[in-house]
Amino acid sequence: MTELYYSVARPDNGRLAIDGAEARHISRVMRHRRGDRIAVTDGAGCEYGIELESVGTERVVGRVVETGVMQREPAHRLALAQAVLKGDKLEQVCEQATELGICALIPLRTERTIGRLGERKHSRLRSAALAGLKSSTRTVLPQIDVEHDLAALARRTGEFDQALVAYEEERGAGLVDVIRRDARSVLVVVGPEGGFTSDEVETLKRSGMTSFSLGPRRLRAETAAVATVAAVLQMLGDLG
Repeated sequence: MTELYYSVARPDNGRLAIDGAEARHISRVMRHRRGDRIAVTDGAGCEYGIELESVGTERVVGRVVETGVMQREPAHRLALAQAVLKGDKLEQVCEQATELGICALIPLRTERTIGRLGERKHSRLRSAALAGLKSSTRTVLPQIDVEHDLAALARRTGEFDQALVAYEEERGAGLVDVIRRDARSVLVVVGPEGGFTSDEVETLKRSGMTSFSLGPRRLRAETAAVATVAAVLQMLGDLG
């Protein structure tokens, strides 16, 4: 399999219909034809192998020849709470973190947040997550949450076995020192371009989060987010 397509539609009488943008991608961009076999995921963990019977510009229909739950998802739940960033940087983080294996992206508004998350940008985050899912051949589409403020995020700490916040002023433990290898679900929090204030970090700590350092070098917020996701998944055994 070199390409994975996405459709929330369910098979009907052994056939799966794909409409809209994904049908256009299959027919116009990838130029699939009748008789080709492709893989389609519903974004909820199931994958279908279908043999195309009709290929139109706006609708593609195929016969389901295989159904299964693929073992390409991480064994652990990792959610990323990322402060809203300027321009399209949050979309880049979303796509790359999806490829690595996050289960959810929680956009975060902080005191030093400069970027804005309107409805259009939120929609682009969903598109970025879908692009990441397809390119990495994942079968579970991460949830893109509504924007949270710090208080709302703090209230969600208890949903996870462990909650961690990257803090550039942390002079003690690094990520390798604080990660719990027995955690089945982890929330990691990364701040905006200007970083968190000390008061914000204290608020998160009071909710049960643990702060950690990413080392002596200053990282861009988007770099810190992707590096943290990769490091956590690697330490938990889900990457490499």
